Amino acid sequence: MPMLPPDLLATLRLPVLQDTDLDTQASFFKRPEVRALYFQVVEGSAKDEVLRAAIAQLGDLHPHRAALLAVFCGALVENGADPQLMFDAVRQLAGRLLASLAPYCAAQPYEPDEDDDEPQDQEELAAWQAAEVALASLSPQARFEVDALQRAVDLLVLPLMTMVVRDVRNHQSLLADEALLAHIEAMYANDSLPFEALHFLRAAAQLSYEDELVVLLPASRAGMVVRAQGINNNFHAFSLLQDLMETHAQTLGIRQPPRARRDEDSDSASFLWLQATAFAKGELVDRMAWSWGEGTLRENARKQGRLVLVALETDDKPARGWNGFTHVLHAEQNPQVSLVHFLTPDEVTAYLD
Repeated sequence: MPMLPPDLLATLRLPVLQDTDLDTQASFFKRPEVRALYFQVVEGSAKDEVLRAAIAQLGDLHPHRAALLAVFCGALVENGADPQLMFDAVRQLAGRLLASLAPYCAAQPYEPDEDDDEPQDQEELAAWQAAEVALASLSPQARFEVDALQRAVDLLVLPLMTMVVRDVRNHQSLLADEALLAHIEAMYANDSLPFEALHFLRAAAQLSYEDELVVLLPASRAGMVVRAQGINNNFHAFSLLQDLMETHAQTLGIRQPPRARRDEDSDSASFLWLQATAFAKGELVDRMAWSWGEGTLRENARKQGRLVLVALETDDKPARGWNGFTHVLHAEQNPQVSLVHFLTPDEVTAYLD
């Protein structure tokens, strides 16, 4: 088993007892022993060996030091190290930290005024009060430890993002970790112990990767199978799909002219975008089975084992526009849809039945 340099190990094993012991990402990378290893391996072939050595150390270090080591390894991943090698170890560390911090995290409850008819949510109020009591009961040293773990979580978001957008297997591993996802959802926007970066990891979990997404156009009995990768949500999918559909408008039998877009961030629906459940036996049975724009792409209904979107070409549709949903979370996200093959009319009919 390869070892990390002794001087770096000595730094990583320093006690964490007070605020001055908590390196930031910037101050950690300024340490001579950290810089020396980075420049020694970043251009060479030993980056994966460093990651393997780091994995062996994570469980023995103070979580804040472990998070800094994960950030260091994330920098190596950005320069060509294997993005899958360390992901599960870092994911599990993040899960342990969030689980330990969960008792201190709650959303501040809505307080109705005298003219408000909506009663206060008692469950939300109880959770807030419990978190406040838990924090107030901590000794100064215990509160420091909680703050150190809070900072560690925010540090871990960077390497997790770096790894999850570079390998779809990491994204699948993230989605399979139901306990971690539940903690992220409950804690990313909490008010009692707020995190600065956890919302990015939540957004990464909402990305969708579909190797065979079916798009149906009932008006022309046409359709296509596409590969959709790194998609933020349904609005994002609509924009990318409409670009692709306009490119193949003649083959797909699309009658309407190309839409006019003001800019890359803003767009509008050229079709009434529906889920597969909108059709049965070839007929439109539920016009309100919308594919909701803010939802994740993978949440749409499936038929024949494939996720299906229906693009209904009609003038009788509500105006739907959106702005800002196409921004990438990370430079390596690389969102795209690409044509796999067109569907025959019989295949379209089978999906609409």
